[in-house]
Amino acid sequence: MRVTILALLFATSAAAQDIPVPSPNVGPPLILRLDGIIAASREGAVGKGFAIVSFGFSRSETRRWLAVKDARTVGGDNYLDGKDVLNILAPFDSDLLVVGPAELVGRVRDARAGTALRIEGLVDTGGRTYLLRSVGAPPE
Repeated sequence: MRVTILALLFATSAAAQDIPVPSPNVGPPLILRLDGIIAASREGAVGKGFAIVSFGFSRSETRRWLAVKDARTVGGDNYLDGKDVLNILAPFDSDLLVVGPAELVGRVRDARAGTALRIEGLVDTGGRTYLLRSVGAPPE
């Protein structure tokens, strides 16, 4: 009860003083670009990049892992960089649920182990969704 009253007083005081109160998922869109190598298992991705990201797919038991060679946030004035986003997602299994147009989702889900990909999309760290906007080969 005491904590609730203190929180209410703080919020009221902050509003009265025009102090911004941080809110989750508020800010510019978080576009994440990942370059890496697809693997069929976590073990297959070990040693091929600086991090490993696991992908889950809705309505499918298929899992893929990406040995990440480069991770960047794109556009906007994001205070997070690619490595920050990966660190936020690291405790979860799968790290990201891949969604989007069927063709793009299929390119990631059906990629053969050893395929180099550049994957870019909108990330919601709270829901761990990765809304794809492009999937292709990384530049040489």
